[in-house]
Amino acid sequence: MAKLTFISDEDLYTATKMLVNAALNAQKSVDKNPYRNVIDPFSALVDAARQTITTEEWMLQEKSRQVQKAFQNALGDFHQTILGAMQGWKDAGKGGSYDVINVEKAIIAEVKNKYNTMNARSALSVYDNLSRHLDYSEAAITKAYLVEIIPKTPKPYEVSFAPSERGTSRPARKDILKMDGDSFYELASGEKDALQSLYNVLPEILEELLDVTAEELTSSKTFDELFDRVYKK
Repeated sequence: MAKLTFISDEDLYTATKMLVNAALNAQKSVDKNPYRNVIDPFSALVDAARQTITTEEWMLQEKSRQVQKAFQNALGDFHQTILGAMQGWKDAGKGGSYDVINVEKAIIAEVKNKYNTMNARSALSVYDNLSRHLDYSEAAITKAYLVEIIPKTPKPYEVSFAPSERGTSRPARKDILKMDGDSFYELASGEKDALQSLYNVLPEILEELLDVTAEELTSSKTFDELFDRVYKK
């Protein structure tokens, strides 16, 4: 029996392995040269003092922060791959005007891992790409979404996506919308709580890919609480 009903085990493992490899590569890169991005020595000194830790301990924290930042894009790619592998959906790859498409549902979507991934200019660019595809593509697409996997607030939303920057704004359209990740996973899969199902099964996959057990990852309620805080379960 498949671990999830809306995606094959093969696609699930492939997507997770890509994410794990991205994290491992980020770790190797930071270990090799943690000073690649300039570190503010004043910030380091004050922060170490605030936490009453040594500079060596602070540097370990800094490396962890750099790794987390480095593989943020990989998290967006992970969700794009998962969504694109669902029945009826296709992963459009990199560099296009959208990330995933479902021709039958007449939907395209740009997938971002977190609500604050884009700056104002990037948001305008995403809007323009989605708009051009809706207006000029030969494909009969009737709706476009900006998907924010990690939303700013836990309340589900499907709202107009009309970004602006320094007096430059885009008109609100009924066919260009912004949606939280939990809601979009349900829309894409047809299953309520699809995103939580994915989250719940990841410890089993990670156990096979890394030196960790699923029990170690699930023995504490912390990870479940984190998910609940983001999506208000």
